Amino acid sequence: MEHKNKNKIVLLVVGLSLGLLLMGALRLSAQYSNILTPLSGFATPGYILVTVIFTILLVRSGLPLRRYGFGIRPDLRQALLAVAAIALLRVFAVSLNPLIENIFGGPRNLERFSDVEGSVISLVILLITNWTLAAFGEEFAYRIVLMRGISFILDDTRKGQISAILLQAVIFGFIHAYQGSTGIAGSMLNGLVFGIVTVAARWSIWPAAIAHGVNNTIGIWALYQ
Repeated sequence: MEHKNKNKIVLLVVGLSLGLLLMGALRLSAQYSNILTPLSGFATPGYILVTVIFTILLVRSGLPLRRYGFGIRPDLRQALLAVAAIALLRVFAVSLNPLIENIFGGPRNLERFSDVEGSVISLVILLITNWTLAAFGEEFAYRIVLMRGISFILDDTRKGQISAILLQAVIFGFIHAYQGSTGIAGSMLNGLVFGIVTVAARWSIWPAAIAHGVNNTIGIWALYQ
C-alpha cells in the first residue's frame, strides 16, 4: 500500500478512537453536571454515526475488512471459539470480578439499567438492544474496524496483532467509564477476550458477538430478577 494511504488510515484510526471515546464521555456526563451533560442523550446515535462514517472512510482508504467481519460463515470452529469465550468470561465473573470489586471499592455502576428490574417490557427492550447495538454493534466497531485498523497499521505481524488487542481493550474499557472504575477494568478484560477470539477466528465477527451477547444476557437476566 502507498505510504500516503497508510498515513491516512493511521489518522482515520486515531479519529475513530477519539470519536468512540467522546461518545463514552457523553454517556458518562449523564451522571454529572458539566458542559457535555446536555448532549449525553446523543451518545448512542453518535457512536453509531461515528462507526459508520469512519468505516466508510477506512474502507475507501484501503483497509481490508473481509466483508465487514461477516465473510466467514459460522461453523463448528467458530461455535467452539464462542463457547470458549463464554466459559472464560464466566470464569472471570466468578474469580476476577470479586477481586476487581474489592480493589476499586464496589461493583459496577449499573444504574443506567435499573429500570429493567421486574419489568418484562424493559427486559425485552434491553435484550434487543444488547443483541444489536452491544453484541454485534460494539464487536463491529471495536474488534472488526478499530482493532483491524490498528493491526493493519502495524503490518499485521504477531506483535502488531497483540498490540491491537491490548489497545482496543483499553479503549473499550474507558468507553464504559459510566460504570465506574470497576466497570472500566471489567470491560477491559472482556475486550481482551473478545479481541483474542476475533483474531483466532480470522477476523470473523461471529464468535465474539455471540459470546458478547450471551454474557450480557446473563447479566441482564440477573438485573431483571
